[in-house]
Amino acid sequence: MKNDILYDKNSTDEALDIICNVCPRKCNANRKEGIGYCKSKGLRIARLGLHMWEEPCISGKYGSGTIFFSGCSLRCIYCQNYDVSQKSKGYNISVNRLVEIFKELEAMGAHNINLVTPTHYIDYIIMALDIYKPHIPVCYNTSGYESEQSIKRLAGYVDIFLVDFKYFQKDLAQEFSSASDYPEVAQKAILQMKSIIPCDKFDSNGMMRQGVIVRHLVLPNCLQNTKEILAWVEKNLGKNTILSLMNQYTPYGKAIGNKIIGRKLKTLEYKIAVNYVLKLGLENAYVQDSESADECFIPEFFGEIME
Repeated sequence: MKNDILYDKNSTDEALDIICNVCPRKCNANRKEGIGYCKSKGLRIARLGLHMWEEPCISGKYGSGTIFFSGCSLRCIYCQNYDVSQKSKGYNISVNRLVEIFKELEAMGAHNINLVTPTHYIDYIIMALDIYKPHIPVCYNTSGYESEQSIKRLAGYVDIFLVDFKYFQKDLAQEFSSASDYPEVAQKAILQMKSIIPCDKFDSNGMMRQGVIVRHLVLPNCLQNTKEILAWVEKNLGKNTILSLMNQYTPYGKAIGNKIIGRKLKTLEYKIAVNYVLKLGLENAYVQDSESADECFIPEFFGEIME
């Protein structure tokens, strides 16, 4: 069986007639008639299939059943999926089609349903999960730019939170993601996730069934930002927190030529970050080798560009 599921181009778009404030932008957009900051109208996805390049306890032997959603409420200048996150490349589908996709990914042997960049589609996702809750864990794969209220709504629906913690420093958050409030917002969101799922649970094969994984992408010239994030994780979440320290940064888009992050991460920079993890005594950390910073790990996306 192929790793990718075909789109149903005849699927009816069920754009909700709501004023959307689900993300911290609170842009008040009507999701049926207009497009908000996330550049999303209706329910739109860019790729489906088994994904092998998540953390080992997520991808496992058979792959994570990923659904890459189009658009983004953050729009980082270095995003490697620019056409998807900022040009909303993809296809519009119905909620019923999303339910079918859950079932198809299960049938393919996916270890979990992995909702990638799902923030601005929470209403649609909850509708789909009310119709059908998969028998495998539901993973909410997010940038960390989430409102506490939106995270609270996911209690009982989501089994795993796979959350980025990008910035501790407001100036970096503003320059790279136009979100000076990111540090405060992300901290509150992560604490809310942990309150919903306080304990990590795994099956006999080491696959995560329930829990929170905190990801951090180490950026060039930003080691102090990394150290402050790691220290916050150790202090507020504990030394046994599952941490994924990512070494895959490569400048894309508007980041090329940027005076701070316009180059790849140096080996020494990542080594310093790893040593700080060890110094803090964070016991459950995933690390990456430098080969992960390669375009071959970026999946191919499908669909039309939304201008």
